[in-house]
Amino acid sequence: MLTERTDTIDARPLHGYVLYDALCPLCTDLMARTQKVLQAGGFRPEPLQSPWVRERLNLPEKVLLAEMRVLTREGRVIGGADAVVYLANKLDAQARPWWAWLLVIASRMPFAMPWLRSAYGWVAARRNCRQGVCAVVRSQTPKKEGIQ
Repeated sequence: MLTERTDTIDARPLHGYVLYDALCPLCTDLMARTQKVLQAGGFRPEPLQSPWVRERLNLPEKVLLAEMRVLTREGRVIGGADAVVYLANKLDAQARPWWAWLLVIASRMPFAMPWLRSAYGWVAARRNCRQGVCAVVRSQTPKKEGIQ
């Protein structure tokens, strides 16, 4: 249960926090674009770099910043594509934007979640790669040799 923060956002019940990398340009841009929709749905954006978030999640830096997460009111932590789909499902159906409807519908299709997780992982691993400079450390996976 969340006890570190208040239980409302402008008199709306707080359903949880959207935890994002505040040093990532892509992440902060997406948060700026979706903040009103998320707050209307009862979710408060909070940087992963916040001291209380670091303490609550208690993860190594590399793992902490690897993906966005949702911390629910009940204390559940959901990460990556699962967190994005969770948010899309939790937004009020009357105020749900088109992209959230798309995620809700797509996530219910057979084999969609493994694909969404893979796509999210691919983007997350490359999100800070601009002008050839990558702040996110990619895991070193050996390349498979092809048949010549």
